[in-house]
Amino acid sequence: MNTTISADPVAAAVPAPTLPLLARCVAIFARPSEAWTGLKERAQWWFPLLVMVALAALTSALLYHRALVPMLTESWDQQVANGQMRPQQLEQVEKFFSSPAGLIFGVGQQVVFLPVITLVVALAIWFGVGFVLGTGMRYRLALEVACWSFLIKIPEFLIFTGLAWAKGTMRGVHVGFGILLPDMDPPSKLHVGLGAFLDAFGPLSIWYIAVGIVGASVLSGAPRKSTAWTLGIIYLVIAAFLAGLAAMATPAA
Repeated sequence: MNTTISADPVAAAVPAPTLPLLARCVAIFARPSEAWTGLKERAQWWFPLLVMVALAALTSALLYHRALVPMLTESWDQQVANGQMRPQQLEQVEKFFSSPAGLIFGVGQQVVFLPVITLVVALAIWFGVGFVLGTGMRYRLALEVACWSFLIKIPEFLIFTGLAWAKGTMRGVHVGFGILLPDMDPPSKLHVGLGAFLDAFGPLSIWYIAVGIVGASVLSGAPRKSTAWTLGIIYLVIAAFLAGLAAMATPAA
């Protein structure tokens, strides 16, 4: 009688290596190529997302009365001067945004917006790496890349908060190459759109893109060069689209 010994059950019984949450956070900054170990087998996207939502809520609350409301008030005053808003409307909106309800509304917007934009970024990664490159990458893995690489944005959040706090407004605050543009008061639509586009390619943003490319390549198995070209083009399109939205949302000077 022939006896066949298979090593498959033994291999299957060995759990896949993974990283503790805090160790993975450190690896994202220090060793991004090693930070994705175990994410194929175990979902952990929720942790960095919670961290970023908490940070967004905290920074929004800190800047609300210090920088956001003064910036909005300046914009409303300009609209009243241009005849685009009645003084009675100005009084109503100032009363609301100066109240606790306005604070909750302002912070709540960030709490809702950040997860939504993260899901959209994951969708873009999924489309680019999974479909364009044909790797069949699952959306959950794209979500891991979007959430964990977003931790690279923490220094940008903190720098922006510090600058906006010191300046007393969010207007004209740049963390990227938008800082090279001359100040305009009031800023034109083109000035705001160009500033937003240049900020998308500052040093911290390039770091964020690079970490995302590494993560998408590791989790999908796609060549890093192909991943870089694909995600780079998608990022360029998204940056141009968001810059256009920022320009359209700016009142005419």
